[in-house]
Amino acid sequence: MRQLLKSTTALVLASALAVPQPLWAQGEADPELERRDQLLQNQADQAHQQAQEAAAEEARKAAEKAERQAERKAERQAERKEERKAERQAERQQQRQEQSEVDAEAAAHAEAEAAANAQADAEANAEAQEEGELPDSDQADVDAAEMERQQRREQRRAERQARRAAEAEAEAQAAAAASDEADGEVIEERITDENVRSSDEEFAAAPQATAPAAEEDDGISDLGKIAILGLGALAVGQMLKNGDRVVSNSGDRVVVQTDDGMRVLKNDNVLLRQPGADVRTETFSDGSTRSYVTYADGTQVVTVLSAEGRMLRRTKILPNGEQVVLFDDTRTVEPVEYTELPQMRGDSMRYEGTAVSDDNLRRALMATQPANIDRRFSLSQIRNIDAVRYLVPEIEVESVKFATGSSAIGRDQAQELAALGGAMREAIQANPADIFLIEGHTDAVGAEDYNLMLSDRRAETVALALTEYFDVPPENMVVQGYGEYDLRVQTQDAERANRRVAVRRITPLLNGGT
Repeated sequence: MRQLLKSTTALVLASALAVPQPLWAQGEADPELERRDQLLQNQADQAHQQAQEAAAEEARKAAEKAERQAERKAERQAERKEERKAERQAERQQQRQEQSEVDAEAAAHAEAEAAANAQADAEANAEAQEEGELPDSDQADVDAAEMERQQRREQRRAERQARRAAEAEAEAQAAAAASDEADGEVIEERITDENVRSSDEEFAAAPQATAPAAEEDDGISDLGKIAILGLGALAVGQMLKNGDRVVSNSGDRVVVQTDDGMRVLKNDNVLLRQPGADVRTETFSDGSTRSYVTYADGTQVVTVLSAEGRMLRRTKILPNGEQVVLFDDTRTVEPVEYTELPQMRGDSMRYEGTAVSDDNLRRALMATQPANIDRRFSLSQIRNIDAVRYLVPEIEVESVKFATGSSAIGRDQAQELAALGGAMREAIQANPADIFLIEGHTDAVGAEDYNLMLSDRRAETVALALTEYFDVPPENMVVQGYGEYDLRVQTQDAERANRRVAVRRITPLLNGGT
């Protein structure tokens, strides 16, 4: 019996121990569980607090680092500002010295030119007096003497043109070096219909004069101002560093007086600004630029311009990756010897829309330079030296008529270019490196600078129409206005034959014959 009681007691005790504590006191919380929960909560709160403190410490360190970086940046900026200030002061001093040298050289040149003109006038007067005493039978001798004087004048002008072309080539090589060795300031844009001019739109009017920037704020060259501020940076009457003087400014073009006449400054990349194109432009310290123009079909055109906007080098990259060098004035070429070139105009063809045969038009476009001229020319030589341009045929565009003082043409006028545009497009499809010069000319009536600017604008309009209506690639055209400098008929009176736009295929001149 005693043994049974012991067993029963043990069983009860084991059962009691096996029953959970809440069963001991139903409705009361387990103190041990609460203690464990509180411990876990305390640990979580402590970890959260530590994380907040760590984040705060990290933020403090970051703020201190940013403050130190800002201080170092401010110090570097201050140092660079002082360096730039010293550089500008040194450059202004150098510019003043160079300007003095330019002024002295210009004065000496003007004095020499005046003396030469005076001598020529004296010779002309003397010969004119002799002419009155000559019998009629000797009139041929007088005419020959007059022709000789005209030839001497043309030779002097050709020599000045060659000198100007040589200066442009030196500038081209310097600009190319700057663009090849440096990273420039970058501007990117998408061209739309709103920010380009079409061939049926007149040019927007612009002030004829603008105030130059204050001296203490610039410290850059005149051509650098053109690249940074645009053509409006030049004021009428302003003397440029190279001795040229600004005589007119229309906003899109500037005409300057040089020692050999007038010339027009403009942005040679205007034709490339077609709606839908993406343009990336890098501007370098000397004012020159390198632009990348990408069209919807994947074609990309890379152009290096001088600070005054003149083309120096252009490459076309086709959608298949093939690179085509259109021209490169950064390469060295032989100087032009005027006396070694033919002293006459080359062939010409009058283009009158549908009246011209396609075969004759193609032959004129495909003509090569004379076989005895075994050399190539730079684009600058072709644009600036008449005798070089005359080596290839001129196609006179008679079918397009501009209203007086106008630089725009309507659709009907543009359609007159259909045969010419089709022939040019086919030529470029066959040879993507083909280049065409679009020339503008006026007669001698009116102001010289106005005629030069008007002729250049009209040439641009014809080039735009060739692209807009007939898909002639704009990168394969070069625009140049000559005003009254290249008269077909030598007269100072109004002459329809002198008011013309002309087209030349200049690829043979650039490549040396083909």
